[in-house]
Amino acid sequence: MKPLFIDFTGIYKVMDILQYGDVLDLSFLSGTEMYIDEASEEKIKELVVPCLDHRIRFLDNGNYHYMSRILASFIEEDFDLITFDNHTDDKEPAFEGLKSCGSWRLDIRDENPRLVTSCLIQRTADFGTLYEPSQRPLYISIDKDVLSEDVIKTNWDQGDMREEELFDILEDLFDNRRILACDICGEDLVNMPYKDNMDFDLRLLGRLTQLFDRA
Repeated sequence: MKPLFIDFTGIYKVMDILQYGDVLDLSFLSGTEMYIDEASEEKIKELVVPCLDHRIRFLDNGNYHYMSRILASFIEEDFDLITFDNHTDDKEPAFEGLKSCGSWRLDIRDENPRLVTSCLIQRTADFGTLYEPSQRPLYISIDKDVLSEDVIKTNWDQGDMREEELFDILEDLFDNRRILACDICGEDLVNMPYKDNMDFDLRLLGRLTQLFDRA
């Protein structure tokens, strides 16, 4: 199963990881970093339509986590959302008329009529206390800043989840739910070291591919 690399900053070219999947190059767009304006969002929606068959989607760094909302807008059945993130991403945008990487969980609840429940996992223990199983299909969104800095480093402050803790939760979800797709953000900035992030992406890609293939 090939992943889709949605590349806003050129990081996936720097990481030399594009050989493992397909790329949607959005680096030519303006009005996309952290905040997204209406014109750029409409253009992204137009460009992403041919790529929706990819069920593993890498979204660049955390400044572009609003892509989860955009991708989920194409889901045509009732679904649940589970997000792994060290931040709540449900804050009102600072600028009227713009949506942001920090407001996307608020925005998706307001605008997506197909979304039934939205669960945020910030620590491993949250999965046992906050996640509620259901028979609905599930969309998974992972911001790698949920992970400890001992695992990788991102451009946002991070949580304390271990790699295997995340992988174990994903295995549980795949064993018990129909997974629509999974997206991942949290890459380094292009001027930062990236090898640990690249190595983790490949391990995560391998695990997700196995899980989707056996589902």
